[in-house]
Amino acid sequence: MENRIHTFTVGEFKCVSISDGTQPIDAEMLPTFFAGSSRDELTDALRRHGLSPDHHELQCSPLLIDTGGERVLIDSGGGSVFHPHLGKVIPGLAAAGYQPSDIDVIVLTHGHLDHVCGGVDQHGALVFPQARQVMARGEWEYWTEETAATAMGGRFVEDVQFTQDCLRAMRGQMQLIEPGDEVAPGIRALATPGHTRNHISVAVSSGESRLLCVADTMDLPIHVEQTTWHPDWDELPAAGLRSRTMLLRRAAEENALIHAFHFPFPGVGYVRPDGAGWRFEPLQ
Repeated sequence: MENRIHTFTVGEFKCVSISDGTQPIDAEMLPTFFAGSSRDELTDALRRHGLSPDHHELQCSPLLIDTGGERVLIDSGGGSVFHPHLGKVIPGLAAAGYQPSDIDVIVLTHGHLDHVCGGVDQHGALVFPQARQVMARGEWEYWTEETAATAMGGRFVEDVQFTQDCLRAMRGQMQLIEPGDEVAPGIRALATPGHTRNHISVAVSSGESRLLCVADTMDLPIHVEQTTWHPDWDELPAAGLRSRTMLLRRAAEENALIHAFHFPFPGVGYVRPDGAGWRFEPLQ
């Protein structure tokens, strides 16, 4: 498969959306992304967005931000060890002209394996040897100290255990932060709890330009329009809806680009007012 990258700018910052691959979603799983919708509502929304009700390839796209002084990766993807459809970040970086040793900072928005496990290879070695791994303190403590592998139910035991193993392997690289902290000049963590209890998003500022990396506060453009629909595995659904609304309102008011990890590649665009709500406008 061709390495998929998309380069754009935010002020003086060079940004590269990198496809880590896709996760196949079947007809049984797809409705679970839209708890709160009726069957008819969801059928209509999928049709309007040109999506099949039978199958969807859920995109996974980490974002590289090169400020000129530091190279910051927002999430490292899932790697290919546990998920055979993922693991394309390293060749994507190479296509953009970077090596793993070039990465200075990796911001881990939350502890799900498709966002954090790209930092460890099949031998348990660190993929990004020079990088600071940055994670919200509460998220780190939840995944590494509080959560049993069985916490999310039987079918997720292996997922949780693998995530915990990867995070613990990165312990020596880990810098724990609080929401609001600046992780690099012009790049700041935002508290956006809901999908997980300590999920963070990332606000990027260069000159007059703005970017919001919204991670898993929204999984598809449908979630921009339907702000009360959410994945049924969100840990704190009500908080997640508040976080999403805050990000959408801020993006529209600031004319900020958003980068959404799971939106169709490259996952970059604008939030535009639409009646009483919003719609997603992909970056052309």
